[in-house]
Amino acid sequence: MAGHDEHYHDDSGLLSILMGLIVVVGMSALPGTIGWVRLLAG
Repeated sequence: MAGHDEHYHDDSGLLSILMGLIVVVGMSALPGTIGWVRLLAG
């Protein structure tokens, strides 16, 4: 029981980290993408 709970906690933490990483990458890439579009559009 304890082992199962520990595994679940680890999996939940991994999912949280993954979601945070996606959000950070998305927010970092958004200004760059807008900049490229404006640069190419003139």
